[in-house]
Amino acid sequence: PLGTPYKNLTVGIPKEIFPNEKRVAITPENVKLLLKKGFQSVKVEEGAGIRAQFTDAQYIAAGATITTHADVLSTSNIVLKVRAPQDTGGQVRGEHELDLIRPGTVVISFLHPAQNGEIIRAMSERGLTAFAMDQIPRISRAQVFDALRWVCGEGGEY
Repeated sequence: PLGTPYKNLTVGIPKEIFPNEKRVAITPENVKLLLKKGFQSVKVEEGAGIRAQFTDAQYIAAGATITTHADVLSTSNIVLKVRAPQDTGGQVRGEHELDLIRPGTVVISFLHPAQNGEIIRAMSERGLTAFAMDQIPRISRAQVFDALRWVCGEGGEY
């Protein structure tokens, strides 16, 4: 939301439901950093970091609240994901993760808009603000946002 102070914003990190996805959008260390910067809270879905070798206890120690997939998506002002919102395949309430995200939410993810036009249109129709991390130019001025470099460096090949 435009002009909303950090102290009024909740950041949510759901567990990735894409088959065989092992990455998580944020580490416990970065949860601590967001809270230090003044965000109201950081919600992490139970087990979101397990496949990336981060335990719920580590997220709790960093200050995160552990909760459900539906709660993370429906109550966060900013949602951080690795993959674009997915069809839930009946894993959680709703047919698609987008069904759970309220209008006005900011979604930051590798969205691959050229391949996910339908998802991008649906996000727009729902009144979501999307930041496609894969579309940020890989230039020196934007290195701080170079998530692709970080993911490849930390998690192997992309």
